Amino acid sequence: MAVITESEQKLKPERAVQALLRHLGEDVSRPGVVDTPRRFVKAMEELTRGLREPPPEVVFFPLEYDAEVGPVVIENISAVSICEHHLLPILLRVSVAYVPGDGVPGLSKVIKLVKWAAARPIMQERFTEWLADLLMEKLRARAVKVKVCGVHMCSFIRGVRDEHHNMVTEAK
Repeated sequence: MAVITESEQKLKPERAVQALLRHLGEDVSRPGVVDTPRRFVKAMEELTRGLREPPPEVVFFPLEYDAEVGPVVIENISAVSICEHHLLPILLRVSVAYVPGDGVPGLSKVIKLVKWAAARPIMQERFTEWLADLLMEKLRARAVKVKVCGVHMCSFIRGVRDEHHNMVTEAK
């Protein structure tokens, strides 16, 4: 059995993209396209980094023992995901409301968690529920509500070709 080197293994996805481009009728030797397979694979790896990287650690700041903290709301967190059906981008705006438990998480950590969670192929309806559960656990919150507004390129550039819609999903 032939042994495949690490560098050969790394080229497999690039060769697959090159084959797809040929299938679509593109001249893969054309100067503007010759490096496209490498760039495409790198972009997809970035868009799906949440599949391979661990979630960000959350740092908590203590509450005063008698402090009663109401809901904390972070609106319009921007994130990018990809549609699990077409592998096309979804531009997301996520709003998170939570009631802190035994400490307050750092603001940047909430944003990083949302961006990490989105960095994978998703179906928005399922993603919203999963994100609410993830944030409930990672933020050690007493309550969480998530609202996700998505512009799906799959319906923007193909199919119905409607560029004026947002898909909105919510979960508690």
